[in-house]
Amino acid sequence: MRRIIQKIKEGKLKKLLAEMLWMYIYVRRYWMLILLYIALGSMGSVLGLGTSVVSRDLVDAVTGVSSAGIARVAFLYVGVGVSQIFINAVQSRMSTKIRLKVTNEIKADIYEQVLRTDWAYVAGYRSGDLLYRVNGDAGMVANSILTFLPNVVSTLISFGGAFVIVMQNDPMMALIALAGAPVSFLSSRYMTRKMREMQKENQEMASAKTVFDQETFQNLQFIKAFGMIDRVTEKFHALQQESMDIALRQNKFQSGSMVITSLIGQVIGYACYGFAAYRLWQGEISYGTMTMFVGMAGSLRGSFSGLLGLIPTALRAGISAERIMEIVSLPRESMEDEDEARQMKERGKEQGIAVCMRQVDFQYEENKWVYQHADFEANPGEIVALIGPSGQGKTTTLRLFLGLYHPQRGSVTVNNPGGSPLEVSSSTRCLFSYIPQGNTMFSGSIAENMRMVRPQATDEEIKSVLKTACAWEFVERLENGIDTQVMEQGRRFSEGQKQRLSIARALLADAPVMILDEATSALDVATERRLLRNIIKKEPCRTVIVAAHRPSVFELCSRVYKIQGGNVSQVNEQGIREFLEAF
Repeated sequence: MRRIIQKIKEGKLKKLLAEMLWMYIYVRRYWMLILLYIALGSMGSVLGLGTSVVSRDLVDAVTGVSSAGIARVAFLYVGVGVSQIFINAVQSRMSTKIRLKVTNEIKADIYEQVLRTDWAYVAGYRSGDLLYRVNGDAGMVANSILTFLPNVVSTLISFGGAFVIVMQNDPMMALIALAGAPVSFLSSRYMTRKMREMQKENQEMASAKTVFDQETFQNLQFIKAFGMIDRVTEKFHALQQESMDIALRQNKFQSGSMVITSLIGQVIGYACYGFAAYRLWQGEISYGTMTMFVGMAGSLRGSFSGLLGLIPTALRAGISAERIMEIVSLPRESMEDEDEARQMKERGKEQGIAVCMRQVDFQYEENKWVYQHADFEANPGEIVALIGPSGQGKTTTLRLFLGLYHPQRGSVTVNNPGGSPLEVSSSTRCLFSYIPQGNTMFSGSIAENMRMVRPQATDEEIKSVLKTACAWEFVERLENGIDTQVMEQGRRFSEGQKQRLSIARALLADAPVMILDEATSALDVATERRLLRNIIKKEPCRTVIVAAHRPSVFELCSRVYKIQGGNVSQVNEQGIREFLEAF
């Protein structure tokens, strides 16, 4: 009792219960499928016990102890064996289908929860780590949910059935068969603690390897350009070696534990066999009964070892559940203003949308302000620019507009002219189309990339936005036009072409506010001006917010705000010139 109280104080028992309750949610969701799987496993266990009992009658019939019904016994023996084969085949087929279904649904559920997590929180995790949690950890949990309970039930049936049968025939044999249980139980408690530590280390290393592999292939061009292949390969081998060392330490511990457990089991097995042989020599049992005793004793030992062997599975599932719970327990994005935002978007097609910041304070770390008391305003039909040295808060401000970050004080709002303001959140993102610094092109065709923001868009609508973005001039010359494959990260196109494709996709979203974060930096001045004029001409009420450094952009702007030294201020032409001369 004192140990339990101590664990509660340390929070270990609370954590274990939380992990079990979290997994129970999925057990409850798929209980019909799991019950079906349990039923099949139980039938296999019962038939396994039946085989041992029937084999006794068959041996006795053959040796002449009981010759009555030898044909019936032989037929029953064959029938049980054949039935077991078919049940195992059905169980294997069903388990595969059920496991795939449950695994895919759990992964999809966790995947969606991660996507809906507040960006400010999930951004603290590396994408490779998230990828491993969604796939590796979720797969481990799903597999454990499907197999753990059925294995426990079938093992308990084998154990209980064998124990009852042996006890009915010879209680002493049952006691001998279970003589090693206390030792195995006590050793398993020590093994559990050690294996949990090792398994957690193993999971974290697998996650680190996934992160490294993903970053390597994402930055392969950079690695080649700087001749870093040897250094990257060296680090890859170092991670491999570290992973192998962890696996070998775990294997060493498990092998040592297995040797001790196996030796105990072997001694018990010899004792059971010797006791059965002695009783046969004394004429107290038949050959068939001896065969059954030895088989049942083996089943008892095997079932008990099987129950202990489920501990590592439970540990792996618990650690994986803990890692997933860490992510899915992060705050979710709020969509409570979704209806109001959609209504505002509909009105915005005619009236436009104004974006306002009032007395905003924002910081990433305590006592380290990006800026304080910041004001900003962008109205329908305007192009408003943000300037400032790198790292001073331009991209941060754009993320505040998108509801990815939230200010510590002050307000960021959107509204139709003359209408009620709505606080910026994840719900209001439908009002914005966004082109980030690193243009995000996905594998697939140009048309598929365009339709990511508007699946129902026609080919003509796609061509129209490509023309507005000054991209149709090179797309129409491609062999397959808008059906041309983009390749991963848009590798087949230049930076300027990718920027224009990204802007075309943002235009297709048909949002009343467009945000460009250095999104025209790779374009020549003439194309940049033509593109910005096209955007306003196409939708005169559209609000355009641009983070930029080039004078060609500022000439088209209604206002320019400078972010520097923890302040946001509106600057005139003289202030713009001074900034450009300084930076």
